[in-house]
Amino acid sequence: MELLYIALAAYSVGIVSILLPKKLELAAHYCATLAAIVGSGVLLQQALVYLLHGSVVALSGSVGFFTYNADRWSAVFLLIIGLAGTLTSIYAWGYAKGYLGKRLRLLGSLWNGFLLTMVLVLIAADVFSFLLAWELMAVVSFLLVNHEAEKKATHNAAYQYLVMTHIGTAAIMIAFLLVGSQTGALDFASMSKAQLSDTMRNAAFLTAFAGFALKSGLLPLHVWLPNAHPAAPSHVSALMSGVMLKIAVYGFGRFVFQFLGTVEFWWGALVLVVGLLSAVLGALYAQMEKDMKRVLAYSSVENMGLIFGAIGCGMVLLTTPRHDYALIGFLAAVVHSLNHSVMKSLLFMSAGSVLHATGSKDIEKMGGLAKLMPWTAGFTLIGSMGLAALPLTGGFVGEWLMLQSFVTLVNSSEAQGLRLLGAVALVLFGLASALAVGCFVRLYGVVFLGRARSKVVEYAHEADWSMRLGMGLAAVLVVVLGVVPGPVVALLQPAVQSQQALWRSFADVQKLWWFGSGSYAAYAPLLLVAVLAVVLLLVALAACGGKVFVRRDVTWNCGTYPTARQQYSATGFSKPLRRAFDFLLKPQRTATYLKKEHSYFGRQVEYKLTIPDQFTEKLYVPVQHYMVWSASFLRRIQQGSVRLYVSYVMIAMLLVLIWGAM
Repeated sequence: MELLYIALAAYSVGIVSILLPKKLELAAHYCATLAAIVGSGVLLQQALVYLLHGSVVALSGSVGFFTYNADRWSAVFLLIIGLAGTLTSIYAWGYAKGYLGKRLRLLGSLWNGFLLTMVLVLIAADVFSFLLAWELMAVVSFLLVNHEAEKKATHNAAYQYLVMTHIGTAAIMIAFLLVGSQTGALDFASMSKAQLSDTMRNAAFLTAFAGFALKSGLLPLHVWLPNAHPAAPSHVSALMSGVMLKIAVYGFGRFVFQFLGTVEFWWGALVLVVGLLSAVLGALYAQMEKDMKRVLAYSSVENMGLIFGAIGCGMVLLTTPRHDYALIGFLAAVVHSLNHSVMKSLLFMSAGSVLHATGSKDIEKMGGLAKLMPWTAGFTLIGSMGLAALPLTGGFVGEWLMLQSFVTLVNSSEAQGLRLLGAVALVLFGLASALAVGCFVRLYGVVFLGRARSKVVEYAHEADWSMRLGMGLAAVLVVVLGVVPGPVVALLQPAVQSQQALWRSFADVQKLWWFGSGSYAAYAPLLLVAVLAVVLLLVALAACGGKVFVRRDVTWNCGTYPTARQQYSATGFSKPLRRAFDFLLKPQRTATYLKKEHSYFGRQVEYKLTIPDQFTEKLYVPVQHYMVWSASFLRRIQQGSVRLYVSYVMIAMLLVLIWGAM
């Protein structure tokens, strides 16, 4: 793992690029970006080598008080960092230049710091090292989100993220201490041998799940995510959504596989249900949003819900007679984590290109961008198809494996309760997938197709070459991972398989669900490609061989000429779904009467529709009000009077004496 040291050194060079003088700000940006590209590329190579040749000695050692170790489970997520970090850093070469004169040196330094701290989290070998790296990652990501602190919305979103992530850190810390208290040591090797009572195991599981669920954005702990992602620069949003959320999957997997011992049924059921409900509601809220980056943020809630749903399914299968098949669920989670990191990085980069070209994130103001930004439109189409989980894209592969894991759960036992849980999982999974398709049809159609809806589109232009290169490489990977998924599944399978001794007898387990058997359907992507190629060839021959008459005319519209205002808007597209889920979404519609412009016509009316996040309105706002009230009460009893404080001490002593006498 010597190359990992080179990657860490490259990131360190990028961090210190901030020391270059201000007049060399652009040179500092290029230095930092190049360091990130080199570091991520080297990290990607090293992770691939270790996953392909597991016999290589893992990285292990210490630097001062920081101890480190890398195993196959770490290597999976190091691979994700290396891949997404390379793509987004290439994109940042051109995109981040838009911050010239706006703390560009700081942005490049923090970018490398973010990559470095995520790597440190993955290789930490004891509780102190893990929590130190985790906190550094949280602080650096907070500073990146808060980069445009002069904007009040950005400032508020950044501090909301900081508060929420520290709550999650507190829960993770409690989980570590509960496990470590039974071993007398806080290194991971010793903690993996802990013998915990049922009460301690349950408490450790709940606190670990709460902490990592908050970091990954599962409902109802997701409230920071739809605000932080739109506030951050687009390449930062890509890395946060594509990579940082997966660090939570790594941490939770470390607890499940290494620290908690035998998995309980209700643990898996809880993770499964919470994950799939997050997927459904995340996709539903994504359908309602008009901010392009908030759409993608809620889509991240959906996909992280699917990943945790697959993990929960694997945990439940561990408690059944067919526990060997739990590998399917865990492998689905890992494969989708990798594919989602590429797809979501691509879509956030696309959103950044649109923002760069139009100056707006409001999709209601877009339209017709495919003509002005053809490369970005093509790359966004591929990313949208992937996140909609269409066949021949990487998004389909992970969700296909999830489907197989849920089918396995239904067939795993004769117990009616377990079969019902599997049926509920299939229903929620299907609903989330259908909502995701509608979400990205809406997003792509409103932004890139049709006619311009406002003047912001008039001066739109194609993205910089480096931005197109980053998006293009990601788009190619989305297709490659969908058309040739076998090698990727085979690469990741040993990393998951090595986590449980019970799975080691399955030398050729991939064939069981990939090529089909008595219980599983087969997915043959290369066959689909061949069929699609033949169909396209026949269509092309038919079109070119005969005479094709094309007549262009205006769409009939009751005698009037259609205008851009008569197109489907994003709000109109989602209205049927909004009416169907009115009881959940609680939309708020307001009408504003404008001045009367003509003596023979009525006043002009402007309608505004808002859909508040119900978890924020019903859970977090009341808690916030209670905390403010409590703080006001505490302020009243702190008057600065010495006599009052002496009275408090006397009352406390009196209560202690009474308690001692009793």
